Amino acid sequence: MSSKNVKEIEMKKKLFIATFFIWIISNTYAQQVVHGANEMWNDEIEKQHLLNREDSSTWDYSMLNEDLEWIEFGKKMEPFRCGIFPVPKYDLLGEGTFRGMGFGTNYRELDNNGKNLLYTFFYVQKNKLTEKYLPVDKPDEVFFTIIVLSDVVDTVDYSHVEIHIISRNNPDYIGQGLFKTQNDEINYMAFLTADRNGYAIVNMRLFNLKNGRTILIAPQKDGSLRSMQLESEQIISEKDIGRYIDEVLLRETVKKFFTNKSNI
Repeated sequence: MSSKNVKEIEMKKKLFIATFFIWIISNTYAQQVVHGANEMWNDEIEKQHLLNREDSSTWDYSMLNEDLEWIEFGKKMEPFRCGIFPVPKYDLLGEGTFRGMGFGTNYRELDNNGKNLLYTFFYVQKNKLTEKYLPVDKPDEVFFTIIVLSDVVDTVDYSHVEIHIISRNNPDYIGQGLFKTQNDEINYMAFLTADRNGYAIVNMRLFNLKNGRTILIAPQKDGSLRSMQLESEQIISEKDIGRYIDEVLLRETVKKFFTNKSNI
């Protein structure tokens, strides 16, 4: 196993422990047998789902009670605190409409001067609501990737990065996180909705993910930021993300973006 893979595995372990365990609970409830709702998302189902959010008879109280045990942890999340809201039982949307989600993070060394490219990605497992959009060989889809130039990497406690992803908006999914540099902090959030709309916010810059699900950020010496948005010809799955990152970083336009002399 390469040192790069070891770093990635160890980083995932530490971040998984530190992040909200909400994914595990969600995945458990998603496997319950359900009562045959319409498998496709439409306006009628969306309106009913919104009503269910306010109808206490539809709420999953077991899930709510477990979430309440983590209320103090949610208050410490950045950039947004994570509130504990009651949510409708996932199975009301139909069998197989949620099968899990997750994240990954790692870094690539840019040069010998302490510069690194940090990256994080969010993905959702293929389900009944998304399967018609995904190729047969894709078990999931990465709906957001961010790559940030940084002069800080903590390989012991990973204090330079924070990541959270939750499914409590199911069938919409949202994740957030941050990267630290010596003099700044890059905050971001991204979401994918059931009707296939996706957006990201990075330090208050808004990105429509239909124009590309990969965002590059280069902090500047003067304190400003530069961004680049990349489109992909196909949906990227979690198992392919390492190869995809390597391919992106070999592009001449990307090399020039991250090695510009005005960068930190």
